[in-house]
Amino acid sequence: MKNLFIATLVTTITSLALAEPYQVQQGLDKIKTNFENSKANKNEYDKNLNVVNNNINEISKAKAAVIKQKNDVSQEIVKNNESLKKVLIQEKEIQAYIKAEEDKIALEAKQVEQLEGLIAQIKKNQEQRAAIVANYQEQLKTVGDEKVAWKSREGELRTQEGETIKVIRTVASEEANWTNRKKGYEIEVKRWSAEAEKQQKIFDTYQGLKEEK
Repeated sequence: MKNLFIATLVTTITSLALAEPYQVQQGLDKIKTNFENSKANKNEYDKNLNVVNNNINEISKAKAAVIKQKNDVSQEIVKNNESLKKVLIQEKEIQAYIKAEEDKIALEAKQVEQLEGLIAQIKKNQEQRAAIVANYQEQLKTVGDEKVAWKSREGELRTQEGETIKVIRTVASEEANWTNRKKGYEIEVKRWSAEAEKQQKIFDTYQGLKEEK
């Protein structure tokens, strides 16, 4: 291919040497125009490649930030579940306490019927234990409210986690799109660089021919 190019170039130069001066100048002007166009195309694709690289860098930063946000939300979900488990355990303990106290009230109610002499004391015990149950009921209500709050927060965190996952997928898709564009621009830059170099060589050859004449 190299020898063929040289042979063609020599033939072209010879033909132009035998041609009229204005034909040589016309061919030289055309080659110069091709060279300048190739150079301009290369510069334009260089600019496009810089834009693509900047966009990819920004997308990478955004992706890292979203991933961190998603990880933070996931950690909050774990903490939330741990707190919810503690509340559920506490709820069962209080219910067991209530059951125990209610069983004692029932037992002592039977003792009232059997032991008239101990009625006063047993009634006092009942009043005390009823107060304890009421206190536990209040605690149970508080725990129930906390349980509802934690469950509600879990739903919010799950929704937030889902949104961050969607953002990650969108950013990843955008990153792939810009990466593909980068590859295309790199190919064009390489192609037009080669074309500019080729046109430069042809231009230099014809310029030398013109100067010799």
